[in-house]
Amino acid sequence: MRLRVTDGMIARFFDCTMHRVYATFALVEHAEYAARMAIRAFLEPHEDALGTAVRIEHLAPTPVGWIVEITATVTVVEGRRIVCAIVATGRNGEIARGEIEQRVVDRERLDAMLASLDDDGSAGA
Repeated sequence: MRLRVTDGMIARFFDCTMHRVYATFALVEHAEYAARMAIRAFLEPHEDALGTAVRIEHLAPTPVGWIVEITATVTVVEGRRIVCAIVATGRNGEIARGEIEQRVVDRERLDAMLASLDDDGSAGA
């Protein structure tokens, strides 16, 4: 995926802007999306996938306005576990690398489990 870094993606905590560069939390969100797109064509209609692990090294700052390209490559398929290697590049080369792990689940079972959660996040009776 390709994107332009915007003010909505900068390092900010609550009302305090830390730096006007691509935030790690935004990078992780985009890496998860890229990994999801890498596997979606392989999911059966009755399947979905959930993120189970994120390992990202954020190597270089990327200012607002710069273009970032994130590539997700499937590297491991073990049963229901899928791992994608992540590489993010910017104007000056690699800005991040890591892995996103996902687990394939039955969509009907997932929907039932989510529907059973109470508003407070605990399992319903």
